[in-house]
Amino acid sequence: MQTTLKRGLALTAGLALAFGLAACSQTPSASETPAAEGTTGAEAPAAEGTFAQDENTIVFATLPDHEGADQDAQPIADWVAEITGKEVQFFEATDYTAVVQGLAAGQIDVAQISSFTYYQSQAAGAEIEPIGAQITAEGEPAGYYSVAIKKAGDPTASLEEYAGQKVCFVNPTSTSGRAIPTAALMDAGVEVPESDIVYGEEHDLTAAKVAEGTDCSVGFAQDADADPLIEEGSLEEIDRFLVPGAPIVMQAALPQDVKDVLVENLADSTSADLEAAGIESNAFLDENWFGFEAVDDAYFDTIRSVCEQIADQVEACRA
Repeated sequence: MQTTLKRGLALTAGLALAFGLAACSQTPSASETPAAEGTTGAEAPAAEGTFAQDENTIVFATLPDHEGADQDAQPIADWVAEITGKEVQFFEATDYTAVVQGLAAGQIDVAQISSFTYYQSQAAGAEIEPIGAQITAEGEPAGYYSVAIKKAGDPTASLEEYAGQKVCFVNPTSTSGRAIPTAALMDAGVEVPESDIVYGEEHDLTAAKVAEGTDCSVGFAQDADADPLIEEGSLEEIDRFLVPGAPIVMQAALPQDVKDVLVENLADSTSADLEAAGIESNAFLDENWFGFEAVDDAYFDTIRSVCEQIADQVEACRA
């Protein structure tokens, strides 16, 4: 099924930025600390459930989607530790693929990811359940925007005019920086050949590349990184697309009582709940995060439909 993307269209109900969960410098990462010699994380059992490491530890994963992502989401990490009463140990990943593989291998208990990463993780065999999808502002549905951008002063006026130009995407597995933009371009009749694709790897770096205009003068980035450069005048907006909200997910194999407490506290939560739990927020969360909206697996059907549409263009959609 082809999905038409237009300004303000919630492809199901929005996508929030997939910010990282902070790594504690004194705590080794899950990848550095195996559950036990000769075993995988998935082999560490608990009563009526399984943990990646052990029953006293929650292994949490993040996506390295922008510089400082771990520091920006430290309050969410602290909140998970508070509500579960367990030590939070961080699965440090240098790219999205490591998180996909970690979820599929049972090395991660809970993860803050993107909707595209959710799709990929399931395709790789991960048995995960969404807890909620991120809301960025009060009164808004779960979601954020993929922004089509150009260098200030560039004559490009529409997506149709991206044809024949070098285009900056974020990375091959980014929801708002690759999957959604590709679908939007295809709806505009544009297919960008591999030779014209430039990857900035992170949203902020991609937005900066477009603003510089050296590698490309048009591209896409999430609103949190594009909007500040638009406001300062180094970028101009061509269009924007609301995409499915970034989920916080958990392994289906976790003990039911742990899953219950995660859902009870995080699903349909707001920044007020974070404050009530005694967790100190930060400037990044105050500006970009309002809470989580409870969602189920069907919420991500839009991403599945988008992947059907763009599979020939985006290898990550070919499970």
